[in-house]
Order: sequence, then structure tokens, then C-alpha cells
Amino acid sequence: MRRTRSTAALVAASVVAGGMALASPAYADPTPAGTFRQLVGTGSDTTQDVLNALAGDTVNGTDYTATAVKSASGAGLASYDAIGSSTIQTRSGGPVFTRPNGSGPGRTALSMSLTGDKFPTATGVAVQGQVDFARSSGGPSVSGNALTYIPFARDAVGVAVRGSGLDSLTVAQLHDVYAAGSTHTVDGQTVHPVLPQNGSGTRKFFLGAIGLNENTVDTSLPTVQENQANDALTADGTLVPFSVGSWIAQNNGVAPTKSDTAIAAGAHLASITLPNDSGDTSPVTTVNGKLTPVAGYYENATFGRDVYNVVPSRAIDATSIFFDKDLYDVFVTSGAHEAALASDNAEKVISDFGFLNESYNGSINLAKHAKVGGLEISGLDSSTPAKPTLKATLGDASLQLAWTAPSPAPAQAITDYRVTLKDADGGVVATKDLTAATTSYSFTGLATGSYTATVTANNVNGTGAEAIWSGAVRYASAAKATAAATPYGKTPKIAVTVTGTHSVVPGGTVTVKEGTTTLGTGVLGATGKVTVSLSNHLKPATHKLTVSYGGSAKLNASATTVSLAVTKASPAVSTSAPVSVKHTARAKVTVKVTATGTVPGGTVRIYEGSRVIATGTLSGGKVTVTLPKLSKARHTLRAFYAGSATVNSRNSANFVIKST
Repeated sequence: MRRTRSTAALVAASVVAGGMALASPAYADPTPAGTFRQLVGTGSDTTQDVLNALAGDTVNGTDYTATAVKSASGAGLASYDAIGSSTIQTRSGGPVFTRPNGSGPGRTALSMSLTGDKFPTATGVAVQGQVDFARSSGGPSVSGNALTYIPFARDAVGVAVRGSGLDSLTVAQLHDVYAAGSTHTVDGQTVHPVLPQNGSGTRKFFLGAIGLNENTVDTSLPTVQENQANDALTADGTLVPFSVGSWIAQNNGVAPTKSDTAIAAGAHLASITLPNDSGDTSPVTTVNGKLTPVAGYYENATFGRDVYNVVPSRAIDATSIFFDKDLYDVFVTSGAHEAALASDNAEKVISDFGFLNESYNGSINLAKHAKVGGLEISGLDSSTPAKPTLKATLGDASLQLAWTAPSPAPAQAITDYRVTLKDADGGVVATKDLTAATTSYSFTGLATGSYTATVTANNVNGTGAEAIWSGAVRYASAAKATAAATPYGKTPKIAVTVTGTHSVVPGGTVTVKEGTTTLGTGVLGATGKVTVSLSNHLKPATHKLTVSYGGSAKLNASATTVSLAVTKASPAVSTSAPVSVKHTARAKVTVKVTATGTVPGGTVRIYEGSRVIATGTLSGGKVTVTLPKLSKARHTLRAFYAGSATVNSRNSANFVIKST
């Protein structure tokens, strides 16, 4: 995979000041060992336990086989924990690679599964095709549309504390405690703030909620694996951001506990004064001896959050060649299609693990909590392809699109082309995803009307720029033409017949051209026929004519060719001469040449036998020729018209002059 610079994966490094602070509690990958399922997920530990349960595994001693979610074809989930063994293997015979720990690394592993890059760094292992989804407790870190963040449930981030002096906190106090340069005091009490590991979705969300980021937080603070109070709350006065759902699940014995020692020492969730509230709100309450969410805290815009399952956008697009029906069945709710994760049984499990079920579970509608983002690989060229070069050819109720690849080629190779046809109102008539080797596509059987067609070249980063064609789709027409040979001076006529498919009688205009010169036009009659009259001064020759039908509201234009032979005009030559003349005088002969539609010009010669005795040049079709003196005798003469570029040559009738 081509890069603009070397890969640096967004992998968590769980480091505390002075050393490591990661525990190794029991974990649950797909069981039994060596189990491989079709839909592989990694990432956040906030939702790992509930996804393990929904995968049908045993979680904290409870067997969830009966409520395992599966696709219509029976494909199941394989949810790999954020912590555990240092490596995982997700496919039979597949590579062994570093376990993704946290939302960010999970999304990175998914991204690299699409691109074929090495995880977690350029010295790691290529993981193409090894991950299908990522568990994420936060939204995208990179803009784009390659990944879709499908909301799964509602969680909240609270603050787990140890010590009674931290029972109630404000956003301002939390900001000041965690900010760079902090004195780490609350109401005069010295406190010991702790953060989840880098790459944690909970860490990122919490810092944003209190107005900080990785550039403004105190970087000297110790870090621990998220949602593990035992490691974080080791003394009074400590505090750490915590998934409320995870806190509930651990306290209620639903999820493996990583907080029991801290809870026994008095750890609890602090109440928070939410923005614009005058009093504080506890994230949890107790019902029948069990912790349960406080809906008002979960729905709060500052500390409430959606948790997501992240999937490749193209894999849940039913029109894509990369569509994964199993992934779609499990994760997506759209129209009448309900995600398996949104079933009643699944939502009962989700609730048991401390999350709130929402009506938008599985929605891919960006107006209903879904989000999109780019591939999360540092240094990846994130550009999408430029638009292809597009050519459209109209047919009989059809449209053929042909294209060439964008130039220059994008850094990330083209994976597919998407063609889309919309009607005059912008409604999608048809869409088709095609392989990268395909360079044409035809839409057939269309109704007549105006359409817009687009073609995009796409790559792993998402959809490229649109090449656009707009125009009208009509039925086919066919033009036929005939032309009889015509002498110069007479009007040539082109007989044109146009027929239409789908029983449509053509109407409209026919144009006759020679090259780029228009020679004549005509309007089709009720039967689709017209005779087009041309100029009677076309030079004698064989004329190659194009006869074009301009089309109508329902018919495409069409054209044909026809040859028109224009011959020279046939003249008539007449003479007027005296019957006799003195041998000492010179007789005058008037010659007149006529032809239909033209006034002949050129030379006239007077012959006696084979000898030319006089010549003249026509003017206005006639000439008076003065003969030489004739010897005494009867002289039989004739006039010969030599012809021109447009009129044939011709002899007159013989005439006699007697010289006396």
C-alpha cells in the first residue's frame, strides 16, 4: 500500500510514570480455544464484555450460547478482548498479530485489514482481511467516509473515585485537576488523577468533555488500562474516568470484575454537576439491590455517549461489490431490516451490561447518530480518486456509459467504479458497483425523459469525484433516404422516411447536408415522410449527402447517407440564318442555346463539314456569328455548342445558305 510517509499505527502504550501498570485479569476470546468465527471484531474494552456475550461466549461464568446473535446465514461474532495474550489469530491459517487494545487500535486494525498494511507498525504483520469490525467507545478521529460508525447502545463516562471528599465534582474541577500545570487539588484536598491508556476511547471522550485534549492534559499523569479500578484507585484521593456501563456490569457481577478490590476499599462513582444544572447528578442508582443507569446522566450531551461498532462503509452498501450480507444482518437496522444486535434478546443482554438501549441501535442514518470517518492509519494518503473521463452513447430506451480511469492514478489504487442514474426529479433509478477492470456499463429498458448519470472511481478511502452526464433518453429512430439522378438546372429531390421504435410515429425536422453545408430542410408529415427539395444549381457530380433527423420528445436523432447524381443539363441549339447571300458579302448567323433551369454559356462554332468556319461566345444564351465570305455555291452548315461545366455539348440542325 502506497504511503506519503512511513506507517505509524495509532496503537496504545499503557505506560504510567515510572513504570507499567497493566493488570492481566481473566479475558474471553472466542471459546473454546481455536474457535474461528466469521465476523471478527477487536478494539474497545468498554463494549468487549457485552459483545462477548452477544457472540454466545461464556462471560463471568454465564453461558450466552442461547442468545448469540447471528446473520441470516448463521454467521456469528468473534469478539477479541482488548487485553489478554499479547497476540491473536482471527482466521484459521491466518497471521498472528498484536492484540489491538482500545478503540483507536481497534479502528486501526480494521483500517489495515482493508488496506493490507502491517499492524501495529510497519515492522508488524500484514492483517488484510483479518478484522471485520471494530468496537469503539468514541467517534471518528479522521475525516472521510471509508468507515461507518453504527450506534450500538448509550453509555456514559463517569468518574470513579476513592475517598469521601470526592463524592461530588464539577466539570471545572475536573478540568483543573487534569490540565497541564495542575496543582491537583479539589477544595484544598490533594488528589491523584489517573487516566486510561493512550488509544482509549474513554480517555479521548473524557478529555473532550472537560475541555482538554492530548496537547493540554497533564502528560505526567499515570495511566492504566481503562475500566480497571483496582489498578487506578489504589489510595484515597484517587480518581479516574470510567465507563458507567462497565462500572454497572462489574458491580452487578455480570462482567468480569477488575474493580472489586477498589470497591471494597470504598471506590464509587462521583456525582457530577452537569452543565447548566444547579445540582449534581449521580450516574447510577440502585434498584432491587442492583446498580442501574440514571437515564438523565446517560442522555446528557456532555457525559453521555453512543458506543459504536465500526464497519467498512462499502461492506454494508447493498449495491457494492464488497457488500457483506452477514455483516449487514448483524449490525444494520434500515427500513424493515432489523440488526440482529437490535433484537429483543440482544437488547436484554445489552441492558444487563449497564447500557441503555436506544431506538437508533443499528442505524446508518447520519441524522440518527451514525457517523462516518476515514481510515485510521497514520501517514496513509487519504485522497480519493479524481473523476474518470466519461462518454455517453444514447440508444433505444438505453444509455451506455464508457469511461477511462482518472489521471494521474490515485495513490491508493482504484478498487471499483460506481455508476448511478437519476431521473429528472433526482430520484435514483439505478446504481451499480463494478470491478476496477470494468470501463463501461449500459442502462436499458428506460422510460423516455431527462436523466443524470454519474460515474465515480473509488478506493479504500471512499468515493471519488463524480463524472457527470445529463441529457434525454428516448426511443430509437431510423432514417432512410433515396435520390434520383437529376440534370443540372432541375430541382433534386431527396425522399426521406423516418421510423421509430415502440410504435412512435416520428415528427420533426430533417436536414440534408453536404459536408458542413446545409442544402435543405423539411418537416416530416403524419406518416414520418418528407421530400426535401435542394438547389437546382448543384454542380454536376456525385454528391455524398448526410440526411439527419433531429429527433423528437420521444425519439433519438438518427442519420443516414445518400448519393445524389447531378448530371449536366441537356441543351437545345437553334439557328437563324439568311437563305442566300452575295458572295461578296458576309452572312450573319444567330445561334441560341437553351437548357431547363439555366442560361448556357460558352463557345459556339460554325462548321461546314468538318471545317470550323467561324466561332462565337454565348451571351445570355445566344450569339450572332459573322461568317466569312462564302464562294458561289450552296453551303450546308451547322452550329456546334461546345458545352460548359453544367451543360452538355450539342449540334444544331443543319442549315443551308446559298451564295450567289
